[in-house]
Amino acid sequence: MTNVFVSLAAVMAILVGQAVTPSRSTYVFNLYDSRAMRYQNPDETACTAAATLIMLNTIYFASSPTWTPPTSITASNATYVWQPTVTYKAQKTILKWERGHMTMPLYKPGADVHGWRNALNYFGWGSVTAGVYTDLSYETFGQAAVATVRSIALTTMPVGILAWYGGHAQLVTGYSVTGEDPRTGSTKFKINGVYLTDPLSERRHKDDYVSYQQWQSGPMDVRFMPYYQNEGIYTDPLDGRVGRREWWAKYVIVGPVVSQ
Repeated sequence: MTNVFVSLAAVMAILVGQAVTPSRSTYVFNLYDSRAMRYQNPDETACTAAATLIMLNTIYFASSPTWTPPTSITASNATYVWQPTVTYKAQKTILKWERGHMTMPLYKPGADVHGWRNALNYFGWGSVTAGVYTDLSYETFGQAAVATVRSIALTTMPVGILAWYGGHAQLVTGYSVTGEDPRTGSTKFKINGVYLTDPLSERRHKDDYVSYQQWQSGPMDVRFMPYYQNEGIYTDPLDGRVGRREWWAKYVIVGPVVSQ
């Protein structure tokens, strides 16, 4: 796990022997732990299940086994129950469970956003109603990007993102920003880039640093794009919403709930 604070002005002050008050600071934070990683292969439909496994492993390795959610998480009384694993059997178990707790037809492969959210809460905290992770949608890329960074900063937990126009699950474990420290809850920062992992081995993105520009408008395999999937046709029993209406043409993330 990387947690670095760099004040460029302070470094220059030391070099020239002057006392200078820094006006802009860079904050770098990354939860990634190689022990948490598993590619979804050989199952090309299991991106959400593999992402769930990686995210829960990451939370475990970033904290003590008796870890409980920080006070910034709404579900502060939830108890973490996940035990780390990278087995294909565990991934299959998660995917099967997701498919029984999602809002798209079973004849469609994989799982939808609600299934992914539900699996994180169920396997991580023992209940679909744990309320630690939720699905969030934003009108603009900038809003979703800031929400992703803020969620990681305030909870020290990874964020899932819906890539490939909503057809693929990826996750973000860290960030580099310049401005105010997002751990304070501030949004007065410029995102330089994020640390991205893709569970599909062919993409070769494992803890890759992706610049803000690449994440917004780069190649499809690293670009965060609006959601254009129609499979979420049933009403979600938790939030009472229909996925394809809730997410259509928006930037969708699956992130920990933080206080506003």
